[in-house]
Amino acid sequence: MNFKKLGLIVALCLATIVGTLILIRDHVIEKTEFIPDITDLTHNYLAEEEIREATEKRQAADIKPAEVITTLQDGTPRIALVFDGMPDRPLAARLLDVLAKHKADAVFFVEGENVADEPETMKLIRSAGQEVGNYTYVGLASMEKRPIEEQLRELCRTQKAVTMHDPLKPTLFRAPRTIFSDDLLKSVRAAGLEYAVKENVRFQPGNIHNQAEADSYAASILNGSIIAIPVNHPVEQKADDRVVREEKPAVDMKPTVRDDNSAAVPPAADLATELDLLLTAFDAKGVQVVFVNQFRKIHYIPANLPLFNKAEQGGAK
Repeated sequence: MNFKKLGLIVALCLATIVGTLILIRDHVIEKTEFIPDITDLTHNYLAEEEIREATEKRQAADIKPAEVITTLQDGTPRIALVFDGMPDRPLAARLLDVLAKHKADAVFFVEGENVADEPETMKLIRSAGQEVGNYTYVGLASMEKRPIEEQLRELCRTQKAVTMHDPLKPTLFRAPRTIFSDDLLKSVRAAGLEYAVKENVRFQPGNIHNQAEADSYAASILNGSIIAIPVNHPVEQKADDRVVREEKPAVDMKPTVRDDNSAAVPPAADLATELDLLLTAFDAKGVQVVFVNQFRKIHYIPANLPLFNKAEQGGAK
């Protein structure tokens, strides 16, 4: 081999190496600059911009309260299921299998904090064709008693947590033991949610052990009912830990809480098995389980609020 050919080979090798390095620089290294680290993700979960926008909307004089979805009254054999709280992944998979087995629809109202911790569970729910709703960031009870700033923070952070992992923004809202006052419903609307869901039946896990009990329970449910099924403990009181939670990554955002266990799933209850028995009973009755957004949508005035409060909150129409 002469020196001319050897020089040509060396030049080709150098050109290949240089071209590879340029390719890595342009298409690999530069693209990784757009991948946020965990600090960036934590900052996004705070939803600061979304909270500012919601606050401006909430302060507008013409803000209207979100409507409330409530029971059907047309007598058709239809009911709706809503799950209060995002189940862990194993339970979520079992519940989704049961719903698919019975061709039943449901809405899973998820806590933003749980979505931030386990986004794959929320994605599993979505991929199964079921709907996701906003259950506040920590599953906070008595939302109508919270300051407007806290309402918007709980709602907007949950909206942000969901949309960081899924293109569909929730449109439905629920919270534990909450009265849908006009003030709260205005906050719901300002946060980008169109409807709140008011159940008329609260399922208590642990009471159905066989098909006979499921049949008896299903027989007591009126057509057009919305059945709420608890999954997680409601949060009654958060610790004053806002700064700590905002500075730590999302996986560490576990508030100190006082839980009310009365509405939670008992340890001995097998919720997926109970759901299977219950849906079998509804199938036998010819009752269809549909998405709750097919139900009535109304301007809601809480029956247990004093009349003067209705007027003050813009509820008297």
